[in-house]
Amino acid sequence: MGGGASGKGGVADASLNVVPFIDLLVCLICFLVISAVWTSLSRIDVDQALPKASKTPPKDKPEKKAEINIAITPTGFLVNLFNAENAELAQPKRIPTSGEMKLCRGKMDKGTCTGTFESYKKYDKEKLKETLGDYMKQGKLGDKIKVMVAAHDKVEYLHLIGALDTVLHSCEDEEGKNCLKNPSVGDINLLRAKGFTSFE
Repeated sequence: MGGGASGKGGVADASLNVVPFIDLLVCLICFLVISAVWTSLSRIDVDQALPKASKTPPKDKPEKKAEINIAITPTGFLVNLFNAENAELAQPKRIPTSGEMKLCRGKMDKGTCTGTFESYKKYDKEKLKETLGDYMKQGKLGDKIKVMVAAHDKVEYLHLIGALDTVLHSCEDEEGKNCLKNPSVGDINLLRAKGFTSFE
C-alpha cells in the first residue's frame, strides 16, 4: 500500500495492490476444482440402510424378494441369502480370515518400503466373490438382487471398503462394467432381523 499527502491537513492519496489477492484466488479456485474431480473419481456409490420408522404395517404386503447380507466380523465374513426359496441359505455361511497381510505406510520403491509395515488380518475376498455369484443364481434376480454390507465395530475401515469393492466386482460384463450397483451399508444390528443370531 502506498500513499502520499499534499501537505499538512491535506488529502491522502492511497492505492491498494490487489495482485496478490487475485493470485491467491486463482490458486484457491484451481485447488477446489481439482479436489472436486478427485473426490468424484475415488468414491464408491452406496446406499445407507436405515431401520424403518413406520409402526403401522402397509395394507398390501409387498412380495419378499431374496437379498444377500454380508457381515464383516473380526474373524471373517458371514454371508446369507435371506428370503430365498431354500430356507437353509438364510443360515449365515462363514468365510474365515486366512493369515495376515502387510501394508506399507510410506513409499514403496522396487519392493522396498521406506516407511513402516502394518499388519492386518487377511479376508478371503475370492471366496466371498464366489459365494456372491452362487447366491445371485439362487436368488433368481440376477443383477437386481439387493446386497447389504455391515461391519462390526472392531473391524478396520479398509476391510469394509474391500468388501464393498468385492461386491461391486462380483459380476462384470464383457466390457468390464459392474452389474451390481449401489450396495447398502448399514448398522450390523439390522442384520439380526435377517437371519443373523451371532457375529462371532
